[in-house]
Amino acid sequence: MGWLFMRDMGGYATPRSYLDNQFTYQRDTHCLTVLASAMVGSTYYAACERLADDAERIVFGIVCLTKTSTGARDGCTFGYKDSAPLWR
Repeated sequence: MGWLFMRDMGGYATPRSYLDNQFTYQRDTHCLTVLASAMVGSTYYAACERLADDAERIVFGIVCLTKTSTGARDGCTFGYKDSAPLWR
C-alpha cells in the first residue's frame, strides 16, 4: 500500500490515538476493535479483533509506518503507510 497523507489528525493528539480510531469501527456485517496498540519510534503496532455476524472471530496484527512534517508545501502534516494484514 502507498502513503496516505493528511493536513491534520482530526483532533487526535497523537498518531497512536488517531490510528486506534481509524482501525476501530462497526459495519452492518462485522466490527473491528483494536485490542492493544503501541508506538515504537514512528512505527505503530496493533493487535485487532474482527467479529462477524456469523460469529467468526479473527485476531490479526496491523503495522503502520508514520511520518510527520511541519514544512510540507501542500499543508499535509501527518501520513501513514499500513501493512498487508498479518493473519495468524
